Amino acid sequence: MRQSPVIKLFVSAHRPAAFPSGGSILPIQVGAENASELFENTLHDNEGENISALNPMYCELTAQYWAWKNADADYYGFCHYRRYFDFTDVEHRQNDYGEIIDTYIDERTIAEYGLDDESIARAVDGWDVITSPRNDVRRIGGFGSLKEHWSADAHLRLSDLRHMYDILCARHPDYRQDADTVLNGRESAFCNMFVMRKAIFFAYNEWLFPLLGEFVDTSDFSTADVQTLRTVGHLSERLLNVFIAHQQRTGAQWRIKELQCVHFLHPEPAEELAPLDVNPRFTVPVVFAADDAYVPMLTTTIQSMLSNANPDRHYDIIVLERDISEQNKQNITLFLNQYSNATIRFYDVGRAVAEFHLTTNNAHISVETYYRFIIQEALPFYSKILYLDCDLIVNGDIAQLYDTNLGSAAIGAIRDIDFLGNLNMKNGERRDYVDRVLHMRNPYGYFQAGVLVMNLDRMREIHTVHEWLEIASNPEFIYNDQDVLNAECGGEVAYLDYAWNVMHDCAGRVQGVFAFAPAPVYQAYMASRKAPKIIHYAGFDKPWKNPWCDFGPLYWHYAQQTPFAPQMMALLAGLEKPKPPMHHERAIAEDSPLRKYVDVVAPSGSKQRELMKLVARKVQGKR
Repeated sequence: MRQSPVIKLFVSAHRPAAFPSGGSILPIQVGAENASELFENTLHDNEGENISALNPMYCELTAQYWAWKNADADYYGFCHYRRYFDFTDVEHRQNDYGEIIDTYIDERTIAEYGLDDESIARAVDGWDVITSPRNDVRRIGGFGSLKEHWSADAHLRLSDLRHMYDILCARHPDYRQDADTVLNGRESAFCNMFVMRKAIFFAYNEWLFPLLGEFVDTSDFSTADVQTLRTVGHLSERLLNVFIAHQQRTGAQWRIKELQCVHFLHPEPAEELAPLDVNPRFTVPVVFAADDAYVPMLTTTIQSMLSNANPDRHYDIIVLERDISEQNKQNITLFLNQYSNATIRFYDVGRAVAEFHLTTNNAHISVETYYRFIIQEALPFYSKILYLDCDLIVNGDIAQLYDTNLGSAAIGAIRDIDFLGNLNMKNGERRDYVDRVLHMRNPYGYFQAGVLVMNLDRMREIHTVHEWLEIASNPEFIYNDQDVLNAECGGEVAYLDYAWNVMHDCAGRVQGVFAFAPAPVYQAYMASRKAPKIIHYAGFDKPWKNPWCDFGPLYWHYAQQTPFAPQMMALLAGLEKPKPPMHHERAIAEDSPLRKYVDVVAPSGSKQRELMKLVARKVQGKR
């Protein structure tokens, strides 16, 4: 019986990443010699015979060199922490760069692209060389040749490509024809990804590294920028194609196969939160959900909460997000450092919600509202937490709310006076919706979900995260996650004092809607307005859009204390966030005699000016 070949697929990584598991897949940290820390559970390119210190120039080639000198296999393959071969026979849709785009490296994508030992063996065994797809540079940017493609990169110098060409032709004159064919041609396999039989792999390295070594020794990169310093890595991409072209032209007759390339947008490892090193008896976990645009409002809510917090308790603030910038995270963290009794952490929920089509039916409700469904899995060390929306201010000590004894109830919440008022409307529309979609036994128990005390242990018993999100994907729900919670947790709610979720008077709702609610509910709401502990600006009338709205001045009392106050004032003025300025060369130089005429005929910002810029760049050969 024929023995299966030993296949080693080395996955280069210079930052922590999620890796498929299997004997064939070997993650290797590149640039380990200069790294501040070594990754766990990976190989390191500074062990054994290596060129790890040259990684800034050689890029992923330091892994290739390490494998050549230190590993033994029948097949050697190379991928990157975010780019892998698709080892299946399925043709997947790819972009103009010849890449399949996907999100996370997880069970779904590992199965979809065959990133397992069995699929890899089936795809590799029997072939001599496997590369990424040969891509036509005309599709990438309309380039006429690989030389044009190289020259168009602002960080790559055509003189370096010519220098390598001269070195190659001097060392291997018989390769000149193949170098000319490849560099003057329009097709190339990119990304430095390949799989080769051992003999071919060793022959390739014995040919490649002396060429690169001479190039480095005879080139000056003392003033090169970070990207230009990576020229050696870019050169090897082209040299791989030259090497294969020469071997095939001269009779090697290798069996060569192309496999699609998968580019993962989020290769980072799955994030996990850990318990704080704080006495649980004094900890108050508070969870928010926000996006980058809502950072000023999020910070205002947190500021109001901590301004009224009990100094003897510790507030574990956890923000569920997908796109808050690192700069904004830093800004928020630095601002909140003034509170010694609080910790703020951010948790990326992208993996948890990636497979679900989550939409909302109201313009003022964002998909972040669904993030509360993942809390039970993201925070396995908590049995109970507080969940707060970001369009509210806390005017009391939130620890008192957290200390509420829920008993066996799944949720602690306040009845939704808006919903109850609509239930009593003569048109019967809301009652029909309850009967037809929500199937609630007691529709007058419907609660508002912007302020919740959540019994996570019970929530875990009711549904898994996957089940919650599947239910939430139903487009029939009017109030989205709030409707889901009411439909699934009916009869398991501990109702709280109205003071903990006082909804403001948005567009006259107090008299137009709230007054239709059952009398005891309306009376309790009106009493809570006199001493609100939480004011909730639910609806479209937000204080950062209308400072005259109900309870608007109280909101701004807290908002103006945050570093994001100028941004919120800009929103009030109707100003949109400007796009980041982009540096570019002037099509017409500042000191050109033509400029004074251009400024008259085509003023800055006009359509004529943009057209003139385009023509000038074309004439100058710029893109």
